[in-house]
Amino acid sequence: MLYGGAAMLFAVSYGIGAAAFIALTALMLINRRPREFGLRVFAACAATGTWAVAAAVQPWWMPGVAQALGSVRSGSWLVLLASILSSARRKQDEVRQAPWLPISAAAIGLASVANDCRFLFSAASSTAFAPSQILDRVVVSVCGILVVENLYRNTSPGRRWNVVPLCIAVGAMFAYDLYVFCEAVVLREVSPSLLAGRGILLALIVPLLVLTMARNPGWKIDIHVSRRVVFHGATLTAAGVFLLLAAGVATLIGRFPGEWARVSEIGFFCASVMLLLTVLSTESFRSRVRRLIAENFFSTRYDYRTEWLRTIATLSSAAAGEPLTVRAIRAIADVVDSPGGALWLADGAGEFRPAQVLSMGLDMSAMEPASGRFAAAFRGGEKVQDFSGNDGCRPPWADLVTVWLAVPLVKIDRLIGFVVLAPPRAPTKLNWESYDLLLAIGQQIAGYLDEERATRALMESRALIEYSRRFSFVIHDIKNVAGQLALMIANIPRFGEQAEFRADMVRGMENAANKLRGLVDRLRPDAPAPEPLQHVNPAMAIAEVVGELDRGDTPVRARISAVAAQVRIVPKDLHAILTHLITNAMEASSGGDEVVVGLRCERGKVVIEVVDKGSGMSAEFVRNSLFVPLRSTKLQGHGMGAYQARHLVRAAGGDIEVVSAPGRGTTMRILLPAFGEAAKQPMEAAAS
Repeated sequence: MLYGGAAMLFAVSYGIGAAAFIALTALMLINRRPREFGLRVFAACAATGTWAVAAAVQPWWMPGVAQALGSVRSGSWLVLLASILSSARRKQDEVRQAPWLPISAAAIGLASVANDCRFLFSAASSTAFAPSQILDRVVVSVCGILVVENLYRNTSPGRRWNVVPLCIAVGAMFAYDLYVFCEAVVLREVSPSLLAGRGILLALIVPLLVLTMARNPGWKIDIHVSRRVVFHGATLTAAGVFLLLAAGVATLIGRFPGEWARVSEIGFFCASVMLLLTVLSTESFRSRVRRLIAENFFSTRYDYRTEWLRTIATLSSAAAGEPLTVRAIRAIADVVDSPGGALWLADGAGEFRPAQVLSMGLDMSAMEPASGRFAAAFRGGEKVQDFSGNDGCRPPWADLVTVWLAVPLVKIDRLIGFVVLAPPRAPTKLNWESYDLLLAIGQQIAGYLDEERATRALMESRALIEYSRRFSFVIHDIKNVAGQLALMIANIPRFGEQAEFRADMVRGMENAANKLRGLVDRLRPDAPAPEPLQHVNPAMAIAEVVGELDRGDTPVRARISAVAAQVRIVPKDLHAILTHLITNAMEASSGGDEVVVGLRCERGKVVIEVVDKGSGMSAEFVRNSLFVPLRSTKLQGHGMGAYQARHLVRAAGGDIEVVSAPGRGTTMRILLPAFGEAAKQPMEAAAS
């Protein structure tokens, strides 16, 4: 018997736990009538409260009764959790087993109670547990932790909020018991202080149980048993059994006389743990266990939701920097636990060639004709070729590597390729269900590969389009430079004797040479990036272009009313725009008619107008033809000038307006956002 402080410790600790559970059971009776799972929770809570009362008085009255009631408490929670798991069936009735789990839990609880009943009238101290009782409680605690883990893992992520408090509460109770009695296995006796701590733990888990009841008024928990959780549960159970056996053998070794017995005991147990971890980390072992579970515990071989989500995640995730071809092999190899394979794709010339190899020694120069027997054996994508049973049409290149399966990749009744797989990590025999899943995933992979190919082709087409537009712009600019050179040559007979003309001609030729060099550089594949927008004074640009072009029979005059105007544009672009528009105006004008280039600010915009008195254009031509590329009314025109000018102006945030009519001339109006002081003054003037 316990006396003094130890007895008082038991009384206070378990008294607190008993009060908490008595209050909880009273709350359940007052608030609602227990039903369904609530009734089972009520029974488990009542058993726990009764055990706590008996444990509080066990220093003075029949400790064997408290031990037996402790087993009743553990068995009640085991049966409760097992019944929740067993009722969690999927609508497809995927799981074959149903009632064996609660029956097994009840059997474990009854066996534990029966074992305790042998010591029911023992007068020994409350801390004295027989070796069979200690081992009994270790086994029950391990089973309880496994059931809690399965309950949590089998609950869908959206419903775990309902069961997390219950899992924490019951899991903590079983985990603490496992700690107490595992220590007793090592020390050969149970610590009274640790036993007393179980009462405090009872008071701590009551709020979690109250929270669970509040979150589950009807105690209807949406869970399902998945293959992954069964796998983890099976491996944990096997690991627990193995460790128990190893601990038993180590204990026997430790009983031998001599100083080396204890060392041998510790060494054997550590070696057993290392062996267990090594086996559990082996992929072939894990593959065998998964296959065994799928074939013997479930009506379908695969969890199709899990397989499909895994496939989509593998194909869509490029976090590791792997190309789609590698991810495609992994997605289809993981279905049958294959370590690798090779992806073959059609090359457009009637042949299949390896596009990617993963953990397979395949010659990348191998070739398979699209019209050969091997491709025909896919039956248009309806068959997986299995070479393990001589079912497939084995090609010559397959004799140089170990090939297990060949899965077709079909996109809209078109075989775009296939994946060959290496043998699995663990021997397995596939059935129609495996082949159907491989074919379905092969179609999904074909869609991804075809989409990537189309995207790459689109990007190449866009690059070619951009290069073509750049080329057409360059050709048009070269035409303008050629026109300027021709104009200088035409003026040599008239002004060649003038020193000022000769100096202007030299400067013009230097500018033309520099422009031609820059235009040629723009056509290189590694051409430098486009120049950034800069603040430009359009008055200076107009003066420069007018000075270059005012050399013929058509005079060009500048009328600038906004000398301080500023715009943001590439200087070369503004020069090209003005050159094109003024040149067109000069060509449209009759001899002697002048072309006027105006500059003003209006409503926060810089307005540049090129006005001529030529034949003009109809509204229909301006609307449908003027800015259409490769359409020109000139015999030697390219139809790119107006299109290029508007493209460059819009790139700077502006636009071009056309005011024209047949026989009334044309006004080409450039509108660009104004910057600096010139941007404020016109707005203020317009407002006043």
